[in-house]
Amino acid sequence: MKIRNKLILTIIFAFTLNSVLLFGYYELFLSKSLESRIDSMQLELDYIAKDMCNNIEKQSNLNYANEFIDNSDEINNDNKYYIQIKNLEDETLIERGKKIRGALTMTSLDIINIDDEAYILTIIQSLPINDVKQIPVYGPIVKAEIIIMGIILIFSMAIIYIKIIYPIQSLQNDIENYKYGIKPAKCKMHDEIGWLKNKFVELTEKLDEEKENQNRIIASISHDIKTPLTSIMGYSERLQNKLLPEERQKKYIEIMYSKSQDIKELIDEFDDYLSYNLESSLKKEKMKVKKLVNLIREEYEDELNQLNIDFTIKSKCDNCIVDIDLSKIRRVFGNAIGNSIKNMTSNKKEIKIYFDKIDDNIQVSISDNGIGVDESELDKIFEALYTSDKSRVVAGLGLSICKSAIEGHGGEIWAENNCNGGLTVKFTLKNITK
Repeated sequence: MKIRNKLILTIIFAFTLNSVLLFGYYELFLSKSLESRIDSMQLELDYIAKDMCNNIEKQSNLNYANEFIDNSDEINNDNKYYIQIKNLEDETLIERGKKIRGALTMTSLDIINIDDEAYILTIIQSLPINDVKQIPVYGPIVKAEIIIMGIILIFSMAIIYIKIIYPIQSLQNDIENYKYGIKPAKCKMHDEIGWLKNKFVELTEKLDEEKENQNRIIASISHDIKTPLTSIMGYSERLQNKLLPEERQKKYIEIMYSKSQDIKELIDEFDDYLSYNLESSLKKEKMKVKKLVNLIREEYEDELNQLNIDFTIKSKCDNCIVDIDLSKIRRVFGNAIGNSIKNMTSNKKEIKIYFDKIDDNIQVSISDNGIGVDESELDKIFEALYTSDKSRVVAGLGLSICKSAIEGHGGEIWAENNCNGGLTVKFTLKNITK
């Protein structure tokens, strides 16, 4: 539940609870007292009306009503009374005082009989709302409301602390503790704070995963550089021997050069990996699938034939159009084909590439008849410098570069073992054909 909804429900709950408790307090403790007080006030008003009627009847003069009002301290000195005398034809004969708007009122009616004529006496007593101290049970109601609001306020603050403040403090502590290597745990809350905390946990997991990946890359590169570098240093030391035959010197120099090339290739590949992960923009161009197929065929057909590898490339969607960064997509094909070449051991080697339209995407399959990969490791071969203990060589940054390039194009890439025992790398590109 969202925090906004929680606050709204808390306010509604507080208002409802306040109303229920106040009504309950009134019904249990104040209603009888209020009714008794109102009855007493009504009796007093009725007594005034009756007394006025009796005095007017004794004088047998309706105009005596004005004199009676003027001589009555209780009525004359208090502006809360409105007096009206009408005949039976509803004509107002006497009217004293004013009706007060927005006031609580009590009314008393009586009949005045003079010379066989009947008149209606109406006395209205007003109790102004702004003078609330005159309202019966005002004091107990105010005291009860203060106590009830105090209880509700404490209860509401407790709810707000448990549901909002404490989770925020917990998230703050998790952020502080993460600085010292203490990993946070996900929570079961479904509001914005819970969402934020779970996203923070996912972020820390990704950061930890990325840190482990970086450490593994550094360790792998360090190892891969150290091995040829050690050989270069060893052969350099041997070359210092002046008695070393010239033929042996040339051989050592050739070995040193070869080891240096290995180091250079490793550094170049690492530079490519960094550039593919750092570049935020692609230099895209719209291209028909048929043109892309021809480019890949021209680039690899002769080279693979010289390596005695049967190369096949076919398309079922020649006229479909893709929007790609050609240099990066060519690198994807190059890395995938290079990975296949390194892992084929049979006498009859073959690499097959197929283009096909699947829903709104163009799916590309690059298959070989090499030694394949264990099912449990298929997802891991796209990790940077992932190394398995099996016979297939998948260490390096090539497939990781492929993954970055395809995901940069909004596509997906994955690997499957095929029926020939080899590996099939598949990826998708968006079909923008209108």
